[in-house]
Amino acid sequence: MVAIRQVSADQNSELAACVRAWRHRLSPDDHQVARRRRGRRSNVTQEEIAETVGVSVVWYSNLERGVRANYSDAFLDAVGEALRLHRHERDLLYLLAIGRMPSPSPSPSGATDVLGAALRQFVEGQRWATYVLDRYARVVLHNEVCEAYYPWLRNDPSYPRWLFTDADARRRLVNWDTDWAAPLLTQMRIAQALHPQDTGIAALVDSCLETNPEARGLWNTHTTYGRSVRSRRGIRLASDHRTTLVDVVTLTDPSASELQIVSLIPVAQAA
Repeated sequence: MVAIRQVSADQNSELAACVRAWRHRLSPDDHQVARRRRGRRSNVTQEEIAETVGVSVVWYSNLERGVRANYSDAFLDAVGEALRLHRHERDLLYLLAIGRMPSPSPSPSGATDVLGAALRQFVEGQRWATYVLDRYARVVLHNEVCEAYYPWLRNDPSYPRWLFTDADARRRLVNWDTDWAAPLLTQMRIAQALHPQDTGIAALVDSCLETNPEARGLWNTHTTYGRSVRSRRGIRLASDHRTTLVDVVTLTDPSASELQIVSLIPVAQAA
């Protein structure tokens, strides 16, 4: 049985802000709504999303106003598709709207917990930089290759603290704001929605936003990252000022563990 968490008034406001921001970022020429448009307007409207989803404007607008209701999985999935949400944003939509994560897709081989020594063996056996994040985005496990990309790991395991407070992160991470900061902020939103009573997560978010005004701007505008599950980004190694393109591949299983396993696969080796 999936545990349902109580949704607070703050989360209702967060729901409203997120859904509006997701709709506003849609292109008017999006193929799902373009054929329904009756004029050239700058933004996709609530009416167009409601028609695409197949519900009344009132029902959809309730969601966009943060109103609690008995939203079905089918409705939320349809909204996610219409708004072009990626997987993390869909998780956040569920958490804020109905207080739980989406039901996991059935696995043909069954879910298998990856624990202890097995996880360590997996991470250390990767030829690419691979690390494991906990709910606070702390690196709790990493292989040796990882330190060529993230030398800060020798001193501090906190990924958010490095990314938002260390000038070295801005130098190393190409397109720091859109490709690196925004994805992490989305993950922090999800962690906060999953654990609204966790003061550690709240303190981490507050610290990052207070330290970095640009991060606060991204947070307040609900900026997120592209829809691709496999996100290609640029990073500069500790020993080289040239940009290395990597595919950032993340493995997660929210039903079994809060850990995220992340690999940075150089594009030249990704084929």
